[in-house]
Amino acid sequence: MARGLLVRSVERMDRTPPSATAGPAKAHTRVLVVGGGVAALETLLALKERTGGALRPTLLAPHARFRYRPLAAYAGLVPDMTQTVDLARMAAEQGGGLVCDRLAAVDADAHEVRTAHGARIGYDALVVATGAVPQEGLSGALTLGDPHDEPALARLVARVRAGEVGRLAVVVPPGVLWSLPAYELALLLRHAAPAGTTRLAVVTAEEAPMVAAGADFGAAVQGLLDRNDIELQTSTWPDAVADGHLWMPLQGASPVDAAVALARPGGPSLPGLPCDEHGFLPVGPDGRVAEQTRVWAAGDVAAHPLKQGGLAVQQADVVADDVARHLGLEPLTSEGPAPAVLRAALLDGAGTLYLRSRPVVGGFDTEVSREPLWWPPSKIAGGRLPSYLAERETV
Repeated sequence: MARGLLVRSVERMDRTPPSATAGPAKAHTRVLVVGGGVAALETLLALKERTGGALRPTLLAPHARFRYRPLAAYAGLVPDMTQTVDLARMAAEQGGGLVCDRLAAVDADAHEVRTAHGARIGYDALVVATGAVPQEGLSGALTLGDPHDEPALARLVARVRAGEVGRLAVVVPPGVLWSLPAYELALLLRHAAPAGTTRLAVVTAEEAPMVAAGADFGAAVQGLLDRNDIELQTSTWPDAVADGHLWMPLQGASPVDAAVALARPGGPSLPGLPCDEHGFLPVGPDGRVAEQTRVWAAGDVAAHPLKQGGLAVQQADVVADDVARHLGLEPLTSEGPAPAVLRAALLDGAGTLYLRSRPVVGGFDTEVSREPLWWPPSKIAGGRLPSYLAERETV
């Protein structure tokens, strides 16, 4: 068997003992879900609910454990709510199994994937939920959400708490539509800094805050910035941070002591599947990958413009529905997927602002509240994963 490959409870698994396998491991599963994050696990949970446990889905994930850590990027600005789950146990509870490996390529004609360790797994339905690849947001700045920059961000937060940072910029680069983490980080830093010590600014390529979520959504964010004396520069995209300055092509250079930028999401450009110019998988309203009959995508790997956890949860639901119909386990309906509802919980240091935005003709219907607008009021709204984590002991 290929080195590092862990296979458990795969439906119709090749029964040759691992020690006697001469070539790459072979297996077959009706449904193969690829990924180890929220979208993949939500798909697993939704499939069991939709099919009453009739499926035995296989999870192909790069790690044996899942860490639910939606607030980890904020480097101690908020309490650490990380929870960890054994993926083999979780997959078994859904009636399936785990292959601990990475996806290397897809052979859609043969209905087969190849893993990084050389294993081949056949499928009747393939769900790709591998997420996006975080890329540097701005040269010279720390990248929010990049695990490699988390220690440096923690040191910056400590300096802010000590009143040692005079000017700090949080940057939303072009191409990033889900910009809420930038405003959230700026508000949390304002709350952490001693009074009168740190001048904070959000510098964004957007025309207005959270423009992709509607004017009312953005107005609520703008109000928080104003009340917390955080400067906002819109329609601005710096070139780099260097020599103590934020360099901008038209406005010139502004002095800064530090800068943090949101990551630019990049697609994985998976061999064997169609992708757009950024490496994401183009999908239809049902989540099915373009030109494919047995392949779906959910979450940030799909070519949806907004990359956001709550939307990924809803996409997983849509995909699970369509996979079940494809396999004849759920009746066909004439109704298409319901429009996605954007839900966000924005931490401002003093509490949480809940925002919900529904698309309507001509714009958005937006609700803003200090009281939860969904339950449980988790950071990633909706889905089954928060309840799953709450009901089980973490390991």
